[in-house]
Amino acid sequence: MHENEAGADRLELLRFAERVAERHLADVKGWREAEERRRAERRTGEARRPPTPDWVVQVGIGQGSPPVCVHVGGCDMAGARVRPLSRAQVLEALDRGVEPCQYCRPDSEVGHFG
Repeated sequence: MHENEAGADRLELLRFAERVAERHLADVKGWREAEERRRAERRTGEARRPPTPDWVVQVGIGQGSPPVCVHVGGCDMAGARVRPLSRAQVLEALDRGVEPCQYCRPDSEVGHFG
């Protein structure tokens, strides 16, 4: 092979390597942009999330099921089926016999010692 032919092959290899590197760089830029969008969406979602209610009632399974337990808002024991309550509604629920959570003690929080 002549020196001229070897230089041409080397030049083609370098052009190929450049295209591969550009493709990889484009992939990395796309991944970074996607991560930036995810983070922005997460921040927006957190900013729009309603505040945790002061108290919640946990309801049973099924339409019209009676309340199961009253919790302080944000109690980890509350489960997924909860509805926010006002202080007056908490007192009313406790007076009707709805059990207070034994972990977060909403009855102590609202001053119900019945």
